[in-house]
Amino acid sequence: MTNEPWSEPTWSVEQLRKLGLRIKSLVRVNKVASPISSLLLSIFMLEIGLLIYTYFLQGLLPGLPVILPVEWMPSFYGLLVLTFMISMVVYVVAGSIHDRLSFLLERYNKVAVVVKLRCEKCGRTDERTWSKDDYVFKEEGTCACGGHQIISQVYLMPLPLKKSLAE
Repeated sequence: MTNEPWSEPTWSVEQLRKLGLRIKSLVRVNKVASPISSLLLSIFMLEIGLLIYTYFLQGLLPGLPVILPVEWMPSFYGLLVLTFMISMVVYVVAGSIHDRLSFLLERYNKVAVVVKLRCEKCGRTDERTWSKDDYVFKEEGTCACGGHQIISQVYLMPLPLKKSLAE
C-alpha cells in the first residue's frame, strides 16, 4: 500500500481474499446473533409481563386466575435476572458485530480486478492484480517449469475506498 492518502491503495490478492473472508464470517455470525438477541429480549419481556400480571393485576382484579404460585417467586426472580443478563450480553455482542460489519461494508464497497495465470505445461496457477491490456488467453511469460503462462480467469474482489487525510 502507498503512504499517500490521496492515492488509491494497492492490495495484494491475499489481502483481498482475507478481507472477503472476514466480511463473510461477520455476515454469518450476524445472521445467527441478531435472532438470538431478539428471542432472548422477547422472553425477558414476557417474564416482565408475567411479573406485572402476578403482582399488580391480581391485586387490582381479585377474580383473575393465579398463573404463578407465590412459592415459585424466588426461582422466578433468579430466572428473570439470568435471562436479563444473558440477553444483554448477546444484545451487546450482536450490536458490536453489526457495527463492525456495517463499517466494513461501508468502507470496502469497491472492487478490484484480479487475474489468474495458469501454466499450460504443469498447470500451476498464480494470481495478480489486473493491469492494462490484460485479457483471457493472453500469454504472460514463462512459468518456473519453463512452460508458457496464460491468463485463464479475470474476476472481481473487494477493495477499500481511498483513505481521507484525517485517517
